[in-house]
Amino acid sequence: MTTATAQSSPRSVRLAIPGQHGAWAFLVVPLLLGFVTVGWSATGGLFAVAWILAYPASYYLGRAVVIRWRRGTWSRLAKRELRDAVPWLVMAAVPSLVLLALRPWLLWVGAVLGALWVVSVWLTRTGHERGAGNDLLLVAQASLAVPLMYGIVTDSPALGVGKAAAADAWWAALICLVFFTGSVLHVKSLIREADDRRWAIASRVFHVAALGMGLISPWLLLPFGAAALRAFVVPAGARPAVIGAVEIVVSVLVVVGAGLALG
Repeated sequence: MTTATAQSSPRSVRLAIPGQHGAWAFLVVPLLLGFVTVGWSATGGLFAVAWILAYPASYYLGRAVVIRWRRGTWSRLAKRELRDAVPWLVMAAVPSLVLLALRPWLLWVGAVLGALWVVSVWLTRTGHERGAGNDLLLVAQASLAVPLMYGIVTDSPALGVGKAAAADAWWAALICLVFFTGSVLHVKSLIREADDRRWAIASRVFHVAALGMGLISPWLLLPFGAAALRAFVVPAGARPAVIGAVEIVVSVLVVVGAGLALG
């Protein structure tokens, strides 16, 4: 894995940025759909900031724990990863603590997300960091950002379950879940699993089935039609830059299509 590092001077704090570019779409798309379905609010904005900052914090902390676990000691590499996590942990703590003061019930949400983080760390420790299980775990967490934003904005500890007013938030979560799952299958079939034809077949079958999202609203045929097309057109072995650019375009279409369907 590669990371970008921002340094303004030799004495400045090292601010490392995860090089997992696809993960940023997994963060941003649900947040945008959250604002589409719930509307803008100060608490929603605070949650968005906390959610984004929590990603690099948990990423580097997880790497530090895994290295410590594997080597049995706080090696220089483990300490470096821990140092990279600290600035993000501090920044994420500020909006998170404000939200916790406003919505004390977020303690149970934090406990669930913490447990999922532990599972992800364990999968990484056992050599499954790039496995489908770990990717789908990220997909599930990312998709839940929409109903979580609804719960925070409306002060609903149950995240709107059973409430008609929360239906759009949960539909948006489903849209994210289906799109991100397809994205995982598609990218794996082009890069890490390019030599295994079964991944390409699974990706294409999934994307054809995902066209059923059009039953929710015809507007959803815009993003899921584009997603299905790229599953057949983009060839295995394509440059990562090309694959990433296509994913960005489809992600934008998901936001637009979902916004038209649910707005």
